[in-house]
Amino acid sequence: MGNIAIVSCTSSDLTPEQAAALDVQLVPLKVTFGDETYDTVTELSNEAFYEKLTAPGAPFPQTAAVNPGQFEAAFREALEAGAHGVVCITISKDMSATYAAADSAAGEFEQGVVEVIDSRTVAQSQGLIVKRAADLAATGAGQADIVALAQDLIGRSRLIFSPTTLEYLQKGGRIGRASALLGSVLSIKPILGVEDSTVATLDKKRTAAKARARMIEIGASEPVEEVAVMHTSAADVESFRDDVAAAVGLEPGTVEIGLTGPVAGTHVGPGMVGISRILAG
Repeated sequence: MGNIAIVSCTSSDLTPEQAAALDVQLVPLKVTFGDETYDTVTELSNEAFYEKLTAPGAPFPQTAAVNPGQFEAAFREALEAGAHGVVCITISKDMSATYAAADSAAGEFEQGVVEVIDSRTVAQSQGLIVKRAADLAATGAGQADIVALAQDLIGRSRLIFSPTTLEYLQKGGRIGRASALLGSVLSIKPILGVEDSTVATLDKKRTAAKARARMIEIGASEPVEEVAVMHTSAADVESFRDDVAAAVGLEPGTVEIGLTGPVAGTHVGPGMVGISRILAG
């Protein structure tokens, strides 16, 4: 551990193995299927989540934010282990109450000891920011430098994705029933984007193949510093990754593929693919 500990929530989609390698402490959001509640990622793996999600007759899952006590415990553990300070990077405060919980927990410590940062995004895009902050922390960098890096990356973060169905967005209350019905009838595949915490429809295509092609076109429209591919148990994701890499001029091996966790997966359903980017500075 460097002088500064990095804490994040499981909406960052880091696996426990990745978090351990980066020395990042993950605080879990929860997901509930009927009467069964699990800590995301740390108790219920992403793979197991999709098995439950697609099981015949499975109840629609519900997610819940981290509570302040969980964050306070994580911050205290890091400080008692020898960290001089903590940087905590959370899911967008416009998408979850998790940021508010972390901010509340930070108030239990001397001012400035715990810095809480709203990533303004979610899932793999949040994870890219957390990873870069952890890499810098490992060099022994100070808290101010880590916060500055995270804020810079947040400003250059872009996320685009396309679900195969609007059913899960409709069930989760993210779009109206009429929009979900229209998408189902016309087989529309929306291309959605997240920038500065705002989710917007960037385009719509009639087939998944056309949606993927359009996402790649958007992804390659600006110079990039880092790119990764996310999915929710989607088919041919390796081929999609290779096409993304070719379009942005990177070797396929440098473009990570990540399985999206329950926090975002609950709302987009299986089969989604997306592109996380850090634009060139």
